[in-house]
Amino acid sequence: MKALIRVLVGGMFGVLTVLFGIALVGHAHVEPVVQTEHRTLLPEAEGAIVHVVMHWTPGADALLSRPYADFLQALDPSVKVTFVVPRGMPVHQHKQFERRITAIDPSRNLLARVEQVEVDGPITAWSKDRALVGQKESVNGQAHLIIPAEPTLEWKERHNDWKSVSSVTANYPALFKLDTSPFDFDAGDIAVARGVAIIDSNLLEKNRRRGYSNLPQLAGRLGEYLKMQVVTLGHEWGDTPRHHLSMYMTPLAGNHVLVGDPRAAASIVGEHFVPGDLGVENQEPLEADFSLASIERFDRAKQELKSQGFDVTPIVNVPFDDKTYLSYTNGVFEVRGGRKIAYVPAYDLPALDDAAQQAYRKLGWDVVPIHVRALYPFHGTIGCVVNVLSRR
Repeated sequence: MKALIRVLVGGMFGVLTVLFGIALVGHAHVEPVVQTEHRTLLPEAEGAIVHVVMHWTPGADALLSRPYADFLQALDPSVKVTFVVPRGMPVHQHKQFERRITAIDPSRNLLARVEQVEVDGPITAWSKDRALVGQKESVNGQAHLIIPAEPTLEWKERHNDWKSVSSVTANYPALFKLDTSPFDFDAGDIAVARGVAIIDSNLLEKNRRRGYSNLPQLAGRLGEYLKMQVVTLGHEWGDTPRHHLSMYMTPLAGNHVLVGDPRAAASIVGEHFVPGDLGVENQEPLEADFSLASIERFDRAKQELKSQGFDVTPIVNVPFDDKTYLSYTNGVFEVRGGRKIAYVPAYDLPALDDAAQQAYRKLGWDVVPIHVRALYPFHGTIGCVVNVLSRR
């Protein structure tokens, strides 16, 4: 169990803010931004998925079997699937991987089209957080895979995950170029709508050591780097729900965003909801945190998004601690042939799952439930283990 926890927890630790970062930098010693590249990010929920990258590691195979099967069985067979796997696996682990892919698609068509990229291990399963994905500069051009500044060498899994992106770009040199940014982030810290990136006070906390003292300053610098508008939520750590922004909100097509609503969840499961799962760090039963302080973080995010012109729809969300949520926003999205498809986390809690799915359906989305009950105590859902590398 300790090894499994290391594998899965390794990666989890006003007005539109337009590009006025230089004026706000003040006396902070921040790294300069290289301004010669085009890096505008790929939106979270627009266009048909063309290529995804996922991680597979033998220690997490059983835990990920259900979400991987739900997702890959529903994904259009034209989508290119790349799996990052640890280099030098013994024969029995290679066979374990093949058995998993074949169990997902017994026809072996999926196995035939899956491409493996080997990287130094150990690695974690958290593929999405390792890189932000830029839009292609032209139809036949390359897209940036943007990674954070290099993490500490002492955290082996995280550092190997970080290096894995360079292996992916090396495997597809015509499609991608590597871009090492001067920021600390997980991709789940940054939500991407059409032409707009959204960040919150959690990202500021990660970047204080890089000289950033306030969120507008960071947003200005990030906007300059990405060449896109950056919207901010909150001011200080704790103003918004803690951990990744994707745990409590997501942009959808157009101007719509979904934001978690703990009050709605509490009305379904009760104020003292205990789902029966254990927290991975302390091995204590998870208990919902429907305190006023917790709820107000969601309310603040909702109101600030509304004030900045977004069309906000609430969706049930159960917060537990600073990293653990029953989140229905941390999913995967695409628009294929005019059909809006949402691959939405499901927790085998029928009343909650149904309420979340109805929120999507009312906005015109077809819902594909992805069962992540075994995954969420490790602070992630399907949105954390799938990184969409390109869309059409």
